Amino acid sequence: MNSIEKLRLIFWTMAQMCLKDIIQTNHDKWIRMMYPKDGAPDWTTEDDIVFLNLRQRDDDYGKQRDSVYLTDDATVKKRIMRTRVWDVEIAAYGKNAFKMVTALQDGVFSPDVKRMLFRFGIALVPNMPIAQQSNEVYAGKWWERWNTTLTFNEEYVMVEDAGRIESVSVTAVAQK
Repeated sequence: MNSIEKLRLIFWTMAQMCLKDIIQTNHDKWIRMMYPKDGAPDWTTEDDIVFLNLRQRDDDYGKQRDSVYLTDDATVKKRIMRTRVWDVEIAAYGKNAFKMVTALQDGVFSPDVKRMLFRFGIALVPNMPIAQQSNEVYAGKWWERWNTTLTFNEEYVMVEDAGRIESVSVTAVAQK
């Protein structure tokens, strides 16, 4: 089971791998998991910057659970498995915004990215929406922005101790 912090790092790494030809330096500055806390952009209209927002999707597939009971050192363990469905919402700004969104949409199919995600029990849902231009005005300037969403399934496993039987009392009664 991946923590939310670990998932953010995994998807940040995925973006860095996909954008390595466009964003070649200062990955922490140009690929972000959140907007600036002070509210105002800390980049210019000419800078190429990508924001990733991780959101759990309310998906019927993610609501199914499967439980298996296993024995381990005289203890019974309950292994609960399900799928968590995640949307990675992408907002790309700058003169290469469309190119960055396209690089992310294509890059998630690369063998290196697929292998990296698989190590963490994550797989792309390949039904991908198109990129949408959604320019915005801030401080009297137009900021070019392109958005898209990538959806992923994550294998989610919890193990709980289901207990064990310490002793059993048996009584035998003879009947005629």
